[in-house]
Amino acid sequence: MNTLLPTTSDNDTGLPKWQKPEKMAGRVVLLGLAGAAVYYWGVILPFLVDMVFDTVKLGIGLGALFVLFLLATNKRIQSGLWYAGQRVLRTMAGIFVNTDPIGIMQDYIKNTEQEARKMDAEVTNIEGAHELVKRKLAANDAQMKEYLALASSAARQNEKDMAESYASRAAQLEDYNKRLQPMATTTANVSVVMRQILKAALRQIDGSKFKVNLLKDEYELVKRTSSGMRAAMNILRGDPDKKYFFDLATDRVAQDMAQQLGQIKQAMRYSQEFVKEMDIQNGVMSEKGQALLSKYQNGDFNAVLNERPQAQQSFATTKKASDDAYSSLLD
Repeated sequence: MNTLLPTTSDNDTGLPKWQKPEKMAGRVVLLGLAGAAVYYWGVILPFLVDMVFDTVKLGIGLGALFVLFLLATNKRIQSGLWYAGQRVLRTMAGIFVNTDPIGIMQDYIKNTEQEARKMDAEVTNIEGAHELVKRKLAANDAQMKEYLALASSAARQNEKDMAESYASRAAQLEDYNKRLQPMATTTANVSVVMRQILKAALRQIDGSKFKVNLLKDEYELVKRTSSGMRAAMNILRGDPDKKYFFDLATDRVAQDMAQQLGQIKQAMRYSQEFVKEMDIQNGVMSEKGQALLSKYQNGDFNAVLNERPQAQQSFATTKKASDDAYSSLLD
């Protein structure tokens, strides 16, 4: 008998959809799409690259705006950046300038010692110049005496020109020594005064070294003591921010505990009322049970149960009740 329904051999040929007659159209469409993708790949790729980089730039810009927003609104971040900037500037300044108080005093002492060494060299030069002046004066005196002896000898030999020449040279040397003598006295006085000043400066440098060493030891001791006390005060007072959150957490725990204690007390009140009610009911039931037990023991069991003979239902009544029950289930 022929039917209009397709048979199994017509539907399930065992071939995939690509092997059906429309497979050529599908291949053509796929090849067209692949060719278009290859042809326009030079346009698609730059677009994708630009989109990725624009997305990255957008993320960086949004992050920068968020950071600026935090800098403008968050006081803690502003304070942190302020202190960090001061620390960086102080560190940069410390590269060129000594900012340690003890280091500044030690640098001052080093500079003073260098000046003292320079002063000692200058005093040595002045003393050397004084010795040269003294030797020059002594040499001029010896030369003057020699010229005077030669002038005296020439005068005895009636050689007036030679005598006058030697006498003139002796007079020049005497004038030279008279002018040079104050300079010798001045250099001697200056060298003595500078030696005294140098000794005073060296004593002052030694005293400054002692004071600086003492201050250094005291400063180190005070810093260590202050560090220990700061740690103790951090324990006693705590970090203000952490202490704030600690107080908030403590208040939160106290509120939760109070709420839970209130719930516990309310549950206890309800349980007490329930227990009291149950005790009352148990007491009543216990009294009834005792009364029933006494009646049962006395033999009055029917009176206890208050039994009454039930009326026998007819078969029709029972069937009607059963049918009503089934109809109600179906409804």
